[in-house]
Amino acid sequence: MKIAFIIPPETHSIESSVPKGIEGGKGVYPKLGLLYVAGFVEQELAIRPEFIDCPAERIAYEGLEKRLREVAPDVVGISTLTFNLIDCWKTVKLVKRVHPNAKVVIGGQHVTLYPDETLGLAGVDYIVHGEGERTFVRLVQALEAGGDPDVLREIPGLGFYEEGQPVIHRAQDRLDDLDRLAMPARHLVDLNNYDHIAAEGDRLATMQTSRGCPAKCLFCDIRMTKFRKRSAENVLEELRYLADRGVDDIFFVDDTITIDRNRLYEICDLIKKSGLDLHFKVSARVDTVKPKLLEALREAGCYRIHYGVESATPRLLKYLQKQVTPEKVAQAFRWTRDAGIGSFAYCMIGIPTETKQEMMNTVDFAIALDPDYAQFSICTPYPRTALYESMLTMGHISEDYWRAFATNPSEDFRVRFWNKLYSEDELRELQAEAHRRFYSRARYIARQVKRVRSWDDLKAKAQVGAKILLGQLK
Repeated sequence: MKIAFIIPPETHSIESSVPKGIEGGKGVYPKLGLLYVAGFVEQELAIRPEFIDCPAERIAYEGLEKRLREVAPDVVGISTLTFNLIDCWKTVKLVKRVHPNAKVVIGGQHVTLYPDETLGLAGVDYIVHGEGERTFVRLVQALEAGGDPDVLREIPGLGFYEEGQPVIHRAQDRLDDLDRLAMPARHLVDLNNYDHIAAEGDRLATMQTSRGCPAKCLFCDIRMTKFRKRSAENVLEELRYLADRGVDDIFFVDDTITIDRNRLYEICDLIKKSGLDLHFKVSARVDTVKPKLLEALREAGCYRIHYGVESATPRLLKYLQKQVTPEKVAQAFRWTRDAGIGSFAYCMIGIPTETKQEMMNTVDFAIALDPDYAQFSICTPYPRTALYESMLTMGHISEDYWRAFATNPSEDFRVRFWNKLYSEDELRELQAEAHRRFYSRARYIARQVKRVRSWDDLKAKAQVGAKILLGQLK
């Protein structure tokens, strides 16, 4: 059986809370989710799938059609987020036009949020909601055995049609022992195709050592999910694999790798003892770091930590259920700087009831924190978040517009912001002003010039910088 995994071309991405002018110039990260599924297929079924990463390979729909004709897959797996749903659906229809008998399987976070709606899209044969590794493998095994509906109905997380009626196994598959996963199938892609404006090495890779986050942030769609982790030894094995392939810059994409500090100490200790010359960055909550841990991270090769700052206003932090204070935020950034580690501050403006003065206070706060980078997003009720659901419940939103979009994706769909004091245009201008104020400082520009890695790196940073300074972020 021939299997192809596809990351769709990027021709129509929904405008997010971060301007496209910034997002589009950052670069391309490897898509770990689908690479994990591909690796599990190889491990369990001894099938080598095809992996087509259109954005990384700079493939448009014409090129994708050519690849599909060459590969002639029996099963096509596509992962989608809500923001690229339109391109995902375009890809589904292209697959069906080129190979009408190929089985199309859609997974990813959007499907987890909207399984019924995704299964209802024309051309979709199967959906996988929740973690996809074992569900996809069981589906392929069932299809190889003839596709008995009685077997398919027993697969957790799987949805399909039987005699014209949707059948969805509501229980999601969740693997608690993450050491049982195969490593992502990075050998199926060219690692040279991936880079990022904020990277500091020559060859970049992403890596995940845990899943889930127990925090309660109101705006996050994975709030209060079970934290599961790989062992330190298992993590080191993958680090060795990456180092052997010339990777020298790793972004640990765990939602909060610092939740289990003891395990992180073990990982840092193993990296130091291994002699691996790696540089990496992580994401963390400000209330999960201590000076000793930061020292261990730096000694292991950590060069930057991404923190969720959100706001400088205590009442807004409380509203967002961040469970931190501006004082704790400042303390974490001070400790990080003292440890010799850089930082990235994720900030938010346009929070419901937030005034312009409070937004600018957050900008001033970010400047005082002095991180390497700062991003100012507009507070947005994303699908199935507690923020969105609360607004539906309280009647602030008259219709479930995210569900409507998932049911019938339309290219004219736009995200909605919910600060009633300001219009969307006003919020976008305030966002542009926030980025200009942070990035136009002479001290900041001089520091970034010293960090330029290459001519291409200089051009990429200059292009994004010019858009920020000129306000051309759309």
